[in-house]
Amino acid sequence: MKQKPNAVQIIASTTKCPSFKSAAIRELMKKLDINEKGFAILMNVTPETVRLWTAGAVKPCGTAVRVMQILNACPEVVNRITALTEDRIA
Repeated sequence: MKQKPNAVQIIASTTKCPSFKSAAIRELMKKLDINEKGFAILMNVTPETVRLWTAGAVKPCGTAVRVMQILNACPEVVNRITALTEDRIA
């Protein structure tokens, strides 16, 4: 049985970062079941930045696009991040 490639394998096979246009960012937020404020926290940017991205007024930088690529390929990483945070708080 062939295993689904992990995020690192997907990224390694990609020579160029994909473009995350406003519609793709909104779709990623929907996939992650997260609002603008939550996405801003996850991406370590301001909610205004997320609004600009989703409006198409500003393009995300390369690092943000790479993070979005990882989140899109492996959305379960959000659960891992929140679990780690909850463990630190508890």
